[in-house]
Amino acid sequence: MKHRIILLLFGLFRTYAGLAQNDDISGGNFFEGEPYLALDPTNPQHMVVAWMGYVPLQPLHIKTKATFDGGQTWSTAVAVPHIASTYKSADPSLAFDHTGNLFLCFIDYRQSPDSGGVYVVKSTDGGLTWGAPQQVIDGYADAGKRPLDRPWLAIGKAPAASVDTLYVTTKPAPWIAPPNRPYFMKSYDEGQTWTNWKYIDSTGWLVGSFVKQPMAAPAVDAAGRFHCVYPAYNAVDNIHAREIMASLIPGTANSFSYTSTYIFTAAAAANDTLSKGGQRLISDPTNPDHMAFLWPFYYNSDMDVFCIESLDNGNTWSPLARINDDPVNNGRMQDLVWANFDEHGDIIAAWRDRRNAPDTGYAQPSEIWGAVKWKDSASFSANFRISDTIVAYDSTYLSGSGNDFMNVVMAQDTLSAVWGDVRTGVLNIWFNRMAVNGPATGIRKLVSEKAPEVELYPNPSGNTVTIKGEDLQQLSVYDAAGRPVLRQITAKDKTTFNVSHLKAGDYFVVITTKSGMVTKQFEKR
Repeated sequence: MKHRIILLLFGLFRTYAGLAQNDDISGGNFFEGEPYLALDPTNPQHMVVAWMGYVPLQPLHIKTKATFDGGQTWSTAVAVPHIASTYKSADPSLAFDHTGNLFLCFIDYRQSPDSGGVYVVKSTDGGLTWGAPQQVIDGYADAGKRPLDRPWLAIGKAPAASVDTLYVTTKPAPWIAPPNRPYFMKSYDEGQTWTNWKYIDSTGWLVGSFVKQPMAAPAVDAAGRFHCVYPAYNAVDNIHAREIMASLIPGTANSFSYTSTYIFTAAAAANDTLSKGGQRLISDPTNPDHMAFLWPFYYNSDMDVFCIESLDNGNTWSPLARINDDPVNNGRMQDLVWANFDEHGDIIAAWRDRRNAPDTGYAQPSEIWGAVKWKDSASFSANFRISDTIVAYDSTYLSGSGNDFMNVVMAQDTLSAVWGDVRTGVLNIWFNRMAVNGPATGIRKLVSEKAPEVELYPNPSGNTVTIKGEDLQQLSVYDAAGRPVLRQITAKDKTTFNVSHLKAGDYFVVITTKSGMVTKQFEKR
């Protein structure tokens, strides 16, 4: 999806469109994308991943898996139920509280007619099961703005507090025209109830009318203070485009203080509008005043990954540091950035890298690379590969609404990463756990819902339909409204069923095989 780029905005705000909610553009019924990985701070062997996944004959769900042995084995996938059967889920984010409870935030909605909202569910058993959903914000909360895109969840508490506070930031849906503003909500009772929403930006620090999707990146520091960074360009406030930090003022209900995190006084206009950008604000668990802000943008003649740090709780920031160490101005695009602090105050950063691609631009083969900034170091380490394969570009990546994402965490000098790529011909989720700067030997396909190879013919059909595939087990036929009309058990590689009694129209067949399920559509004439 291409956007007009205003030179004065230096190509910055186009990158936020790459983080809009997803549609299933995989060309079939199977799509597994947008993984989010959370690490239990009380147990580094315990991790949970959430993603957008496929359930037969239903809109996309949020699915989760948990590991308690550092990724060697994973639990069975759990699909979080929809609020309504016509809704689809998107944009998962996960966070643990200080006692090990796990929270999952996601969108469940329907477009046209619009309905639904942002919800949070809680798990008390490490992500194996989930409680009842609680609404954070309704899709109609702010007139026609639909404040239900990218609901990032952050959790933390002040040292003297007995319970954690949950925070969620959102932005308007990607089809909503600017001007748009970011939103803020919080919960003091583990997500059971939420404060009334409010805009994060304010007079003198407004997003402005040129930023279509002003995503706010949240973080809670070790002292329990909430911060977030959002993009802005409002010439009345500042002649330059800016990244602005909003910090919740302690002792107030919902009042923010503001500082300019970064001012874009020298950057180039983007010449490729497809990159998946976005920003990440992280806070050092060992030092409440130490924060880092990472994001990709066009600074030289291509998109690179940059980091700035603050040692005084966001009042001042370090000079811009380029993280990817391939040659400057080589035209190779880096995007899809994620980062975290570990328990020692080291920074792990990872991104999608095209340094080994044969040409410039977005539509090139890519890999996942990373770098570490040790706590006592002045710069990031030499870059290293996290993935083990350079993956050819696929049109699945083309959607302006994303359909690919990644996440990385680190503990005990060992990183764990999840990402989506199309090396198998469909978008699957991959996982790697590796010692920092060690070989990428632990890569595995964490989630794969690729459909079994099954043929259906003739289509359109008259009186009979034939299904051909390996190890067929069961066929279930549904009409266009989702009502079951026929069920047949089989133990063959080929079977035929009678549809002469069905009315003319479209039908769906859910075909169960030994290797999985697939849905096929046929027309009855």
